[in-house]
Amino acid sequence: MGTMATSTAGFLNTLMGPDTYSLFYLLALLFGAIFLRDAVRNRRLSHLPHLNPKPLTDLTKTRIRKQFFTTSYTIIRQWFRANPDKPARITADVGEVIILPARLANEVKNDSRLSFGAFIYNSFHADLPGFEGFREGARDSRIVQAVIVRDLTKHLNKVTEPLAEETRLALDELFPITAGTETWRSVDIRDTILHLIARISSRVFLGGELCRDDDWLKVTRDYTVDAFRAAVELRFVPKPVRFLAHWWMPSCQKARAHVKEARRIIGPVLEQRRALKKAGTDTFDDAIEWFEREAQGRPYDPVTAQLVLSMAAIHTTTDLTVQVLSDLVQHPELIDALREEITSALREGGWTKNSLYNMKLLDSVIKESQRIKPIGLVSMRRVASSSLTLSDGTYIPKGATIAVSAERMWDPAVYPGGESWDGRRFLKMRSVPGSEHVAQLVSTSPEHLGFGHGEHACPGRFFAGNEVKIALLHLLLRYDWRLPEGAVAPKAKTLGLSLAVDPSMRLEYRVRNRNLGELGDLEV
Repeated sequence: MGTMATSTAGFLNTLMGPDTYSLFYLLALLFGAIFLRDAVRNRRLSHLPHLNPKPLTDLTKTRIRKQFFTTSYTIIRQWFRANPDKPARITADVGEVIILPARLANEVKNDSRLSFGAFIYNSFHADLPGFEGFREGARDSRIVQAVIVRDLTKHLNKVTEPLAEETRLALDELFPITAGTETWRSVDIRDTILHLIARISSRVFLGGELCRDDDWLKVTRDYTVDAFRAAVELRFVPKPVRFLAHWWMPSCQKARAHVKEARRIIGPVLEQRRALKKAGTDTFDDAIEWFEREAQGRPYDPVTAQLVLSMAAIHTTTDLTVQVLSDLVQHPELIDALREEITSALREGGWTKNSLYNMKLLDSVIKESQRIKPIGLVSMRRVASSSLTLSDGTYIPKGATIAVSAERMWDPAVYPGGESWDGRRFLKMRSVPGSEHVAQLVSTSPEHLGFGHGEHACPGRFFAGNEVKIALLHLLLRYDWRLPEGAVAPKAKTLGLSLAVDPSMRLEYRVRNRNLGELGDLEV
């Protein structure tokens, strides 16, 4: 009995010792700081309706963030359907966000006090290892953006034929022509298109050798998927402990491993490139050289620069290409018209960006698919570098995250029958005086935020638009497509503020024309 009492006393002394008191003290300070922060933030934003306030017991907001991640579509759309001109705030996976109505898009689109780079840095943990790709894209020097605008876009005509050639070569491997391929076969369409876009993007960025390097292609695909997944998972960890938690999280470990592998692959290429340039024996005109030229001695990471370029090209382009195919198999009446337009444009103009421009029905189909299912419920995500008040009186405190609602993209007052897909919608809009420009895929407006809007609109949208067209024209001319028998129409997956194609989607295909014979000697 005495021994038990002594043991119990010893345990209590240990439990209530100075180290334990210190831990309790630190925890009390932490939770006190969280309460204080929330109180200050709520006071600053009290003028805005809160669409999903947290319960008092959800101290770290983890529960409400996870709930929002899957219910965001209903929450945001219900509000803006009923209140199309009123801002609101939500607690999202990325934190507190002020969502502005689309009528304010033009007011904030070029405001230098609203930083896109800061949003990327904060939301994608750019200060942590494994997320270096996001860090490179968020730099104030904006080297990545300069490469896309001044180099990639300038080379659009030059890269059209290489893109077409690489698409053909990639499809020969992804959909091999063997006995029996004239019958219908099922395919995981998202994964297959991911492989295709990774390869043809790398052809432009790094040339013919590395774009067929299996190790490099695996890195670009896996980093695109795993880094985004890791970023989302880490958002549900309380911010004060993320700098420790990420070391033990499998998704973050994968992201770090991909960065390490990228350095192993690209490092020797960079060394060889520098040696050749120093000797004056070779000249280069690819993304590696573009970054060197645009940096002009400013600090940047040439390896993660390639990762962010690939990530930007692969993520949204894959999603959009799959979405278009998904919509077309549900509206097959347009496929023959698309094939006729594609064939006519290529026969007349060859593999040029002008030929792609003349594929106006295809352009309309892509823009309509992007309208119905953009990559986000909101666009124009920014962080305020200083406090500001908008013309309607909405106060945005320093450090606040904002976004603009995409609700107008479905508004029947803007687009008649706005909830329904009409592949000819934007083709018909081109004939309306004053609307020809805004009806084009690469054009942005408060009514169509598929590529964002304003100063930070997607700088790579001109390349992405051409890349999607080249991929689709091959897929449509070479294969027939349909939904599997008995399959229901695929639905977009809600991921917080983002929308993604259903990753489990399967389509069926069969070979209709192995060599694009309609094009004669235009086959690349």
